Amino acid sequence: MKTYIILFIFLLTAGNTFSQNNNLTTKLLEQADDMGKKFIAKDYSGFLKYSHPKVVKTMGGEAKMIADTKKEIESLENEGVTFLSIKFGAPDKIITIENELQCTFPEMIEMQVTGGKLTTTTTLIAISTDNGNNWYFLDTGGNNLYSMKMLLPNLSDELDIPIPSDPIFEEDKKPE
Repeated sequence: MKTYIILFIFLLTAGNTFSQNNNLTTKLLEQADDMGKKFIAKDYSGFLKYSHPKVVKTMGGEAKMIADTKKEIESLENEGVTFLSIKFGAPDKIITIENELQCTFPEMIEMQVTGGKLTTTTTLIAISTDNGNNWYFLDTGGNNLYSMKMLLPNLSDELDIPIPSDPIFEEDKKPE
C-alpha cells in the first residue's frame, strides 16, 4: 500500500510539473505571437515591449530603437520587401538560471520580395524574469551562444542556438 501512495504522489507531482511547463509554453507562444502581430502591423512601441531591457538600453533607448526599426523597415519596403507573416515553433526545454526562465525557439518570417516569397527561419531566445508571466524575445541574428553572452552574460550554457538555415525562395507563379 505504501508503494501505491508513493507512486500516486510521484505521478501527481510529475503531472503538475508537466502542466506548469505546458502553461509556460502556452504563455510564451501567445506573447511571441502578439509580438509578431505588432511587428507586422507596424506597432513598433507595442513590439518593443517584448525587447529585453538590456537590448533597448544598448540600442540607445526606446525612442531611438523605435526610430531605427521604423527607418530599417521603410528602407526594406523601398527595396520591395513586405513582411507577410511571422510564425513560431515549439520552444526547447525551459531552463531556470539565476531566477530567470530561458529557452530558444524557431521563428519563421515570410516576406514578399521581388519575384516571389522568401521564408527565413531564425532562432529566438526567450527570457522571463517573473516566472513566465511576461517574456522578452531576442533574435540571435545568426550569432552563436558565445556572442549572445557578450550582451547577456547570464544566458545558460544549455541554450541551443543552431546554425541558421538558408532562406527558402518561392518564385511567383507566372501567368500562362
